[in-house]
Amino acid sequence: MSSSFTQFQQNVQRQSREQKAVGSLLSGVAAILIGGIVLVGTLALVGGWVLWGQINDQSRTVAQLDAKVSGDITNLQNSLRETVAIVEKLAAQNQAQFQAQKQQVTTLQHQVDDIKSQFRKEKAANQTALQNLQRRVFELERR
Repeated sequence: MSSSFTQFQQNVQRQSREQKAVGSLLSGVAAILIGGIVLVGTLALVGGWVLWGQINDQSRTVAQLDAKVSGDITNLQNSLRETVAIVEKLAAQNQAQFQAQKQQVTTLQHQVDDIKSQFRKEKAANQTALQNLQRRVFELERR
């Protein structure tokens, strides 16, 4: 019995050591898993914090861009109003100038028509005078 009891004790001690080794191994694996989870959680927190900062920076940037675009649009609208006012003023001036020139052309056309009419009358008078002179010359030559 004593040998079997000794073997039994050795078996118990060996199993105890194996169980301690397996327990240590499992504790190490558990510690590594917990460490990995903590590391992933920490990285996720850091990533979230970085993204939160970038989103806030982007929000500020978008707000600044909106303000700049709004200012530019306001400036362009003001410039457009000024340009429209200038164009309307120039159009009115051009219209007045056009009317004056049209009146001047009409007056000149009437003058040309009057001169043509006067020229025709003078031409007819000169033609008549020429014919009279030719008759007189002809009569004088006949005598």
